[in-house]
Amino acid sequence: MGEDDTQNNDLSPSYVGADSFLNGARKPRDQLTDDVDIGVLGVPFDGAASRQPGTRYGPEALRRESGWYGRSEPQYNAATGRTVDYSSIQIQDCGDVPVVTTDVEQTGDYIRDAVETVATHTFPVVLGGDHYLTYPSFTGFSETVDGRVGLIHLDSHSDVYGERDLHGEHWHGSPMNLIADSPHGSYETHAMIGLRAFEDPDFPSFVDESGLYVDYARDVHDRGIEACLADAIDHVTASCDVVYLTVDIDVAEPTIAPGTGTPEFGGLDANQFLTALEYLGTCDAIGALDLVEVAPRLDPTRNTQRLGAAAVSRFIESKFM
Repeated sequence: MGEDDTQNNDLSPSYVGADSFLNGARKPRDQLTDDVDIGVLGVPFDGAASRQPGTRYGPEALRRESGWYGRSEPQYNAATGRTVDYSSIQIQDCGDVPVVTTDVEQTGDYIRDAVETVATHTFPVVLGGDHYLTYPSFTGFSETVDGRVGLIHLDSHSDVYGERDLHGEHWHGSPMNLIADSPHGSYETHAMIGLRAFEDPDFPSFVDESGLYVDYARDVHDRGIEACLADAIDHVTASCDVVYLTVDIDVAEPTIAPGTGTPEFGGLDANQFLTALEYLGTCDAIGALDLVEVAPRLDPTRNTQRLGAAAVSRFIESKFM
């Protein structure tokens, strides 16, 4: 039997043929139908990164590591107490969004169109790529929703910066500012969890005045991740029926997930991170998810992409099974 014949063989090891996320069917997005449960898009782009590049390789790495979780036979997950059966849901990997390496805004247009197409039919899961992608992804998703869309945001940075002389208006430090200025977004319907990086001196007063909800990493460690998430969900869903979830891998402690461009010590441990995605999977209002800033070549252990793939699979397990 040739190598190509083993790619989709149920008896193959988990590391064989990982060319789609969770071993979902690999088809273009124009072949999506409404009976598909999840549509996956990769965004191999890091042209908006301000420090270390490398997140363009994130989607490929996340797909590869997800093979460990996307088994075709039912399995009991001792961590969650659930029987996980991926054959009970339909996952379609729609491949990568076209990117223009030297053009952030053109790439953003491609992301917006791709996410809108997927969201018209099913639940989008977007794999990054740097965090700028959340702005066009959020706006593309929002085009399929009536009214404002809430935002739950796990990150070590706020990403609320406006235009900067060094980076311009469109960079991975600005997506939350751009979303708040869009017709569908607002800081009043936005909740951030896990912040611990340096921010502008007026950030605390900005939080108070804007209506933004923030639980810092210190709050997570003091109160517990589930208590923080419960309050974040209450804040966002008080005035929004639909929520977009964005997860920056650097919300996790860099000693366990070093493969990211702007690591900050003092983050969520692996259990807190996985628990967060499992808990958020129980929130019916969440209608789209992205996971960003995985830079696999900065982590020779591969633990960063493993943790990212595990987190997305934990969310899917909680939401769909």
